[in-house]
Amino acid sequence: EGLAAISVGIHKGVPILDLCYLEDSSAEVDANFVMTESGKIIEVQGTAEGTPFSKDELFQMLGLAEKGISELIQMQKSVIGE
Repeated sequence: EGLAAISVGIHKGVPILDLCYLEDSSAEVDANFVMTESGKIIEVQGTAEGTPFSKDELFQMLGLAEKGISELIQMQKSVIGE
């Protein structure tokens, strides 16, 4: 089963998938997700850079991570010819 990792964060109050350096360096929340192709979680690491974040914001970031990881796994499969 495939797996992938991606960063997600909250920048200026907006959840963002795969933050660039400028977004990451000034994000309110910075998180990393590692998940399997079937959506099982291998690792979640998140840090509030100022004020705590809510469960709702965590679930929004998880949803973005699932979308991004699915896209990454599809790219991996196309590269290896699956």
